[in-house]
Amino acid sequence: MDIFKVAGVGVIGAVIGVFLKHGKPEFAIFGVMAAGVMILIFALYSLTDVIGAFGALVEKTNIDERLFSGILKIIGIGYITEYSSEICNDMNCGSIASKIQLAGKITVFLMAAPVMTAFIDIISRLAI
Repeated sequence: MDIFKVAGVGVIGAVIGVFLKHGKPEFAIFGVMAAGVMILIFALYSLTDVIGAFGALVEKTNIDERLFSGILKIIGIGYITEYSSEICNDMNCGSIASKIQLAGKITVFLMAAPVMTAFIDIISRLAI
């Protein structure tokens, strides 16, 4: 991911948002959201490299693919939770943002149980 593109789109989106807020406040959110969507597209495009790296790790370590899949899902849940709660904060909906964060934490906790079980299985196999 080219961080300069991401930073440029972010700064331009923020400037557009500020200008629109003073002239046409009802359109300011659309300018900011457009920049956010573009940044998200850049990030998702780079995600293929991350998934490829995880696939290479699975092949090299011979560890159960479900373990890496679970970890990747947990990371994704964290990013989605953070991104969506920050959008709510940007729109001055802090109470909704905190509820999204709570739901994300609960989901991560539920997703972590099978991952922890797999880690314990790996450690117990190594100890024997």
